[in-house]
Amino acid sequence: RFVREMAAVVTLASILGYSVLPRRTALVGLVRRGFPTVSGSCKRLGKRVSLSTRAAGQVQEDLSYSPAELFEVMQPPESSHEGFGHARPTGRTKPRSEVHKDGDWHHSVHVWLHDQQSDKVLIQRRSMYKDTNPGKLDVSAAGHITFGDSSHDTAVKELSEELGIVAPPDLVRKYFTAVSEEKGETEKFGSYICREFQDIYIVRKDELESKIGSKVEVKVADGEVDEALWVNTAHLRKSLEQRDPEYVSRTGSYVSALFEAMQSESSCQ
Repeated sequence: RFVREMAAVVTLASILGYSVLPRRTALVGLVRRGFPTVSGSCKRLGKRVSLSTRAAGQVQEDLSYSPAELFEVMQPPESSHEGFGHARPTGRTKPRSEVHKDGDWHHSVHVWLHDQQSDKVLIQRRSMYKDTNPGKLDVSAAGHITFGDSSHDTAVKELSEELGIVAPPDLVRKYFTAVSEEKGETEKFGSYICREFQDIYIVRKDELESKIGSKVEVKVADGEVDEALWVNTAHLRKSLEQRDPEYVSRTGSYVSALFEAMQSESSCQ
């Protein structure tokens, strides 16, 4: 059975464009739901990335998704927002499913984990069962802010729930709020209009490891995240700037502000 499963890993990796490399006696490569856990690195499109993931079962749905989850509806951004803004509550709440159907403005968080020593950023591949952008590469961790929760608490929570990383709150720092509008369609959920104020946070891997006294271990949430991988900062920036279809699309203002923030973090070492 193990041999059959590992053969399936190699076949899947080949289909997705990965070259699976042997490393000593272990098979090094792609880890996805339901396959044995292995660790190491792979090559994709000539860029070397390292993987740290956990296959936790055969979940066939996004366990974090609840259509009845209440979102606080926000006022639209100023017409001159230029990609940035501030979330201003209207005092109304609506279920998640209705917010995405009607295109209401709502509030979310993005958390980027940055390894300054290797100049890499952790990204995730979204579960195929997500209601928006299924299967695409995206920010390290992200989530909507449920009514009654704070932005910062949500950022800390999403890092833990999606990646298994418990970070001291003071190391999860907010840098800016991006304004985002996106329309799309998924096979399972149909059409959606996602209009968000996205609070952008950055966590420094070296700071985190120093604070917790151990190496960061990434354990992806089955049903929410398919895989997690480290990519070179320059490669990530190029992919986002060129609107690589494998990635969730980000505005030019978002991309510029994100990497300026990462650079400012590096200069403060």
